Amino acid sequence: MSRVSFRIVGASGQGINSIGDIVSKALKRSGYNVFGYREYPSLIVGGHAGYQFDIGEGNVRSPAILLDAVLALNYQGLTRYFAPSANAAQYLKDGGYLIHAVENWKFSEADQKYIAEMRIKVIFLPIHVMLKELDAPLVLQNVIFAAFLWELFGQELPLLQQVVKEQFVKKPKLIDINLKAAEKGFTFRPEGEVPRITLPAPKDEWKDHLLITGNEAIGLGAIHAGVRMYTGYPMTPASSLLGYVAKTQNATGMVIKQAEDEITAAQMAAGASFMGTRAMTGTSGGGFDLMTETVSMIGMIESPQVFVLGQRPGPATGVPTWTTQGDLFLAVHAGHGEFPRCVMSVSDGLDAFHLVADAWNIAERYQIPVILLTDKYIAECLFCLAPFDPSKTVIDRGNLVTKSEELSALKTEDRYRVTDDGISPRWVPGSIAPGYNANSDEHTPDGTVTEDSKPVRDMMRKRMRKMETLERALPEPELYVVQDAAPRLASLARGDQQDLDVLLIGWGSTKNTVLDVLEELGKASNAGKAGKVGYLHYTYLWPLKVERFKALHARAKRTILIEGNYQGQLGVFLREKTGIEIKERLLKYDGRPFFFEELRDALLAPTLSPVHA
Repeated sequence: MSRVSFRIVGASGQGINSIGDIVSKALKRSGYNVFGYREYPSLIVGGHAGYQFDIGEGNVRSPAILLDAVLALNYQGLTRYFAPSANAAQYLKDGGYLIHAVENWKFSEADQKYIAEMRIKVIFLPIHVMLKELDAPLVLQNVIFAAFLWELFGQELPLLQQVVKEQFVKKPKLIDINLKAAEKGFTFRPEGEVPRITLPAPKDEWKDHLLITGNEAIGLGAIHAGVRMYTGYPMTPASSLLGYVAKTQNATGMVIKQAEDEITAAQMAAGASFMGTRAMTGTSGGGFDLMTETVSMIGMIESPQVFVLGQRPGPATGVPTWTTQGDLFLAVHAGHGEFPRCVMSVSDGLDAFHLVADAWNIAERYQIPVILLTDKYIAECLFCLAPFDPSKTVIDRGNLVTKSEELSALKTEDRYRVTDDGISPRWVPGSIAPGYNANSDEHTPDGTVTEDSKPVRDMMRKRMRKMETLERALPEPELYVVQDAAPRLASLARGDQQDLDVLLIGWGSTKNTVLDVLEELGKASNAGKAGKVGYLHYTYLWPLKVERFKALHARAKRTILIEGNYQGQLGVFLREKTGIEIKERLLKYDGRPFFFEELRDALLAPTLSPVHA
């Protein structure tokens, strides 16, 4: 894929995100597909942080290792990205740009030699001189940096100025000085000849796309799915979801509650859902640990509930501001006792919007808890997406009885009536139907507590039949194969007849990098190098459907599992269900996602290297 990768680095609190937001918005409006990826330490101020945006000729879904340019706001970034090292997985390309504002910096002899060998263009921005000329505070350096980058990309100043105006629309007194700062950065010319960075050709289609994070997409999806209440307690990476829906509450009327802890957040959502409201809650792994007693209660009282579980590395506090796919076991097994549930996973910004409605429809149809997995990568990355189509959002409230004549015909024992599919009528307490006990103890069909053998056995069987009903209804995993140099979905019947050289298996955010790599492998220059590659993507992870996996695995020369965790958790479940152990595995568990070249090179190699196997 023809792409340009740029990274802004420095310490937390230096305004890295401000520069990235301004430049990425302006690029998108100029007709470029932009993908944004953020890294930052678990510190309010200090540490090493980065904001990367990748610009491609087509759809870009993942970050690259090789960087065309680095803007270093502090001295750590000056040496960190020269070459591969134990502390940095990314580095500058041959001929790349190193832009910095560190005064009186002297490169070591070794650094100077490397710069010369790699033909790296070093550009110093005298930021303090420029600010003094403007009589402006240090905070305006971010606009100067953004404007210099904008000129380096060969763009026109007015569009960037418009974006800057929008940034300060609520602070009109600051607009004029910021526009002057933009002009100062745009017109600055460093010593010597500095060629501009050539971007892929812009396309008008990208101008009207959304530039949106995964958590913003989940928030929008919740609004369109009819969610009327959101509860939570701040915990990265779920915090920005709480923040986004809170910003929209005046327009949507949604009730937003930041609870004192995750236990309270789960209980509040459960109570509101029991009363007929679609009330969602979200957290990360440690917070979900606290919610699991509520998950079990929901399993017993057969009430619908959706939990958003934003994954980050654990155990305990782990690496709290980084990403992982390490909580699949948690989502499937959380809670005591046996009860039906559904676990599904968001993979990108588009999924993030549409799967919220799907999660709620499943929760209400089957009257079960649904855990919607996401991760820090999806939650905070910027995706360039066509505007969502709300007409595709369908709200299905399942067997919720609302008509007066049907309510009046109900009996108390209908609430947990034993049925062939495990699903009983549900009605909102306080309606004209008779009351019932929503009992967290085992109970008879009317909710009366029981410890007798037969009703205990009957009710357990009744609830667990929902899993069989749900598994039959869930779709098979999706198969992507390369057609016309692009990854495309294969139809269910024809797809299973694929004779693949390599079958990739994955779920969640790994899909983004896999599809970028498949697109690259489909290009004429790479045709045939990796053979015929297909990717089987799991959105619905529990109950787990395996027939398509078995059919494709039987015909594939190689099957490779790709997951962002140490144990290959989806692979464990596939082996449990089928007896098939996937021996070739690409597993990553350092808090970073799969980078583009990392996955591409692994698939082009005849065998996986020891570090990946």
